[in-house]
Amino acid sequence: MDDILIVFDTIQSNIHEVLDDFNQIAPKLKFTLEEEMDRRLKFLDITIQRGQHQFSTNIYRKPTITDSIIPNDSCHPKEHKMAAIH
Repeated sequence: MDDILIVFDTIQSNIHEVLDDFNQIAPKLKFTLEEEMDRRLKFLDITIQRGQHQFSTNIYRKPTITDSIIPNDSCHPKEHKMAAIH
C-alpha cells in the first residue's frame, strides 16, 4: 500500500499527531502528509473539494499532461489502447 487518504475532524484530531503515530507504528515505512489548499486536495488522479456538508471530486490532470494516447497500430494490448479512451 502506498497511498492512504484520511478524512478527519480537526476539532477532535490533530493530523500531525496522527502522522507521528503512523510513523511510530511502522518505523520501516515513512508516512508523509499533504494538506489541502483552498479546500482542495489532489489525491492520485482526482481533486477532492471540501464543501460545507459534503465532498465533491473531479479528475485531476497534472499541468504537464499531453493528452497523448497509444496509436492504434502499436503492439500494445487492445485493452491498454481502449483504457486511454475510456
